[in-house]
Amino acid sequence: MRTRFELSVSVFVVVQRGREVLLVRRRATGWKDGWYSLPAGGLDGGEALDAAAARELREETGLEAQPSDLRLVHLLHCRSGDTGGEWLGAFFHAECWSGAPRIIEAEKHDAIGWFDRDALPESTIDYTRQALVAIGQGRPASTFGWRP
Repeated sequence: MRTRFELSVSVFVVVQRGREVLLVRRRATGWKDGWYSLPAGGLDGGEALDAAAARELREETGLEAQPSDLRLVHLLHCRSGDTGGEWLGAFFHAECWSGAPRIIEAEKHDAIGWFDRDALPESTIDYTRQALVAIGQGRPASTFGWRP
């Protein structure tokens, strides 16, 4: 019997305010500390993708969104990340959300803020930047870290 390939999955949430997008800056994680990313985290298993995205948004920013208010806008097949392995990123757009963003996991983040989508910080994680550009272009999927 053949063993199927297992792929880890991360969820990301794009929260927008006009032309601005909400980013958090990583700290003390051991990977890309000082770099910005979207609110994100791993799929724990036993939960739907949109539920995982709503959970991660709440855990990292304090913002509340119902899974039904999150729309899948991009899939990223990545061969680069904190483990160096292959993984899939599911990017959701928060159609509706409530609350004021704040740092909840101070052990993982040291800044949170709104940034113009066309003027992201230089220290935005490369695959996050790529996904945001692709989303803006209406591209539903992309790859990152694969050699031609």
